[in-house]
Amino acid sequence: MTPEIFKPVLNFLKSLLEWGQYGLKGLKNILMPQGLLHRFILIILIPMMMLQIAVLGFFFNRHWNTVSHRLSRDVVGEIGAVASLIQEQNLSGTEVEAVIRALNERLFINLYFEKGAKLSDIPKTTPRGTMKILIGELKELKYPFSIHETDREEAAVSIQLNAGVLHSLISKKRFFSSTVYVFLIWLLGFSVLLFWIAFLFMKNQVRSIERLSRAAEAFGRGQAVEAFKPAGAQEVKQAGLSFIQMRNRIQRYLSERTGMLSGVSHDLRTPLTRMKLQLSMLQPSEAVEDLKKDVAEMEHMLEAYLSFARGEGKEAAEKIALNPMLEELVGKLQKSGQKIDFHQECEVECICRPNEILRAVTNILTNAGRYAKKSQLKLGIFRHMARLIIDDDGPGIPPKKRNDVFRAFYRLEESRNAKTGGIGLGLTITRDIILAHGGDIDLGDSPMGGLRVTIRLPLADK
Repeated sequence: MTPEIFKPVLNFLKSLLEWGQYGLKGLKNILMPQGLLHRFILIILIPMMMLQIAVLGFFFNRHWNTVSHRLSRDVVGEIGAVASLIQEQNLSGTEVEAVIRALNERLFINLYFEKGAKLSDIPKTTPRGTMKILIGELKELKYPFSIHETDREEAAVSIQLNAGVLHSLISKKRFFSSTVYVFLIWLLGFSVLLFWIAFLFMKNQVRSIERLSRAAEAFGRGQAVEAFKPAGAQEVKQAGLSFIQMRNRIQRYLSERTGMLSGVSHDLRTPLTRMKLQLSMLQPSEAVEDLKKDVAEMEHMLEAYLSFARGEGKEAAEKIALNPMLEELVGKLQKSGQKIDFHQECEVECICRPNEILRAVTNILTNAGRYAKKSQLKLGIFRHMARLIIDDDGPGIPPKKRNDVFRAFYRLEESRNAKTGGIGLGLTITRDIILAHGGDIDLGDSPMGGLRVTIRLPLADK
């Protein structure tokens, strides 16, 4: 046999293994759901099902079984009385017909006596359900008998006597308690009703928690949450009030810090401006040119420090399309001489502060243009998140130092030349902006041989 013969078997085993893994994962999600509402439902459903099983077990073992035995005993007692009357009194054919006619009117059983018949000539069927209880009672009569079900919800019982066979058609209503159906309908109906009421109450409680979660997420992205009001249970309301207090403290802190930085900016720029004016009035010399460069560098560093501390917190978040914004940015960089390609997989919309996102992406792309010959930007959607991938063919960043580059004022002296003017805040500012929008950023190896920067941002709700 060639190996080709085993391929279908191997493919089947592989599919079976994958299905088993998926089935176990699905079973785990059912038994241990992640959502709070689903867990509430499970907490309600399991005790309710256990209660129903206990009640049904008690009902079937006690009430239904007892009632069925009593009904069957009554029916069999009536048939046994007729059989004894015919067997022991040696009645003639006319007398038997008269007795059966009188009993049919009073016992609600259709009796018929077949003189000279044998029980072996009667077809037999396998009894089931409540018929077994009826058979158990018929055995107490000590007469040979046969029983089978008809198409009209009746049981046909034939008893062998000396003179013939006594036939009887018994409606199932005589030996079967229909209250079992009524009980099941009421039990299931009330269970569904109670479950639905509990579900509505639980959903209302979970809705308050979801509203608090959305408000916290929106505040983290810089969106306005002024309309948020605590609701729900006491604990949820307390959590909502704590969130509002936290939001007010953070906003007050940011406002005070921004005001302080504005004053510091004004105070520091004033002496720098005087220094620039005084230097411009001096005679040109090498020392004067060096001082002018130092003042320009101080001004550049001051702007970077203030921008980092300020955090661009005043810009309002809005729904924007990233595609045209990035197209315009790439176009400007290409005009400045940077070799960069832009690939768009689809249209992407996000709720963000556009100037901050533009600044974060600009920091990455300008770094790629500074240290690499070619770079590439890809925009698409992956796992319900907007994804930007920036690849370059530069020297990259060693894996051990990829976490360090996000620290403020950290510089890579080995791979980043200090003469380029960087002060170690570009990636720090970029990461703060991305995290403030509810996204993340990570560094890796690029297929182009340099650094790969991956930025993920939440998509706008449709």
